[in-house]
Amino acid sequence: MLKRIIGIALVLTLAACSQFRGAERHRPEGNSVRAQLSIGYSLLYQEADGIPKLKWLLAFKEQPEEMARLTNELTTYYAGLADTMRKLARQHPAMRIDVPPMSEIEGDTRKAVGADIAKELAPFVGKTGAAFERDALLMFYNALDEQRHLAAIMVGRESDPALKQFLETTTVELQTRHAKVGALLNRKYFTQ
Repeated sequence: MLKRIIGIALVLTLAACSQFRGAERHRPEGNSVRAQLSIGYSLLYQEADGIPKLKWLLAFKEQPEEMARLTNELTTYYAGLADTMRKLARQHPAMRIDVPPMSEIEGDTRKAVGADIAKELAPFVGKTGAAFERDALLMFYNALDEQRHLAAIMVGRESDPALKQFLETTTVELQTRHAKVGALLNRKYFTQ
């Protein structure tokens, strides 16, 4: 049991740290639209690359069938989004996904929040039952909410047609998934 807990703690730490890899790289100079878009793409990429790491955590937790299907769909979607962004960044030099998207204090704050969420969702020691289900879905709901707004704001600023199309499609996909998670939360975990 102790080895499992140590293993879980190690994986959680690595997952949290991977969210902020590349922080040693410098932000693009100035406050140009392209520099701002680089920050946005990097933020979107870090989230898309990090969320699939939760899949193994969720696999060890008992979930109702509907929730399990939805969380699997979400982690699979985010893995695909991260892969798509890596490919686009190689094809379009205007798309940077490797700049620090926030200040050090904002990054450290997000790491602390992520560590707390990981503890709450952790197998064997985290929440269980309805409390776990609700909190896990709320985590996805809040992430999707931030990202759908981020992508929508970026659409209006992106001038590269291929990247603009990517952002438009991503905005719709994020909005659709946000609505699905919200519907499940309202139907099963919140009283009207």
